[in-house]
Amino acid sequence: MKFDALTLALGAATVALAAVAVSLSMGAGQDIDWLPPGEAREAAPTARPAALPALPAQALTLTWQQSMFSPDRKPDLVTGKSQASSLDGISLNGVIIDGASRWVLLQLPQKRRLKLAVGSTLDNGWTLESVTPQNATFSHQGQTRELRLPLLRLPPPSKVPLLLFQTYPHHEQSHL
Repeated sequence: MKFDALTLALGAATVALAAVAVSLSMGAGQDIDWLPPGEAREAAPTARPAALPALPAQALTLTWQQSMFSPDRKPDLVTGKSQASSLDGISLNGVIIDGASRWVLLQLPQKRRLKLAVGSTLDNGWTLESVTPQNATFSHQGQTRELRLPLLRLPPPSKVPLLLFQTYPHHEQSHL
């Protein structure tokens, strides 16, 4: 039988790995060699760090205008106060009442859905105060708003008359 260089190299690697596995299973490498104990060091001084100087208001407002990490950053857009003044565009899609736990399922204007527990607050500042099987009550800055579940109804009955099938009497075949 003739061995080529690749077969010999793979055989040698297999023998070496088997030897490592046997030596590890027999406890090689389990001894821990600790360094000798050093002398105790003095604790670092507990001096308070120096207070930073107060910055003028002009310098602080510039941080909102331009970031030091992103020089092309634009100021944050002001969305106005209309965002927090109403629940426009938010619809109540479901109510979950399980013992003392109460949640509502909301559809936000961006078609995003949200599960909200009683006591939780929406991004626009409205807090869910109470839940009944048909509605949810929200409050914000002394105002109270109520969202109701849509009352789904069956469509009215059709006014188109039903199709009438005409029945024909069965003709008996005469036997000759």
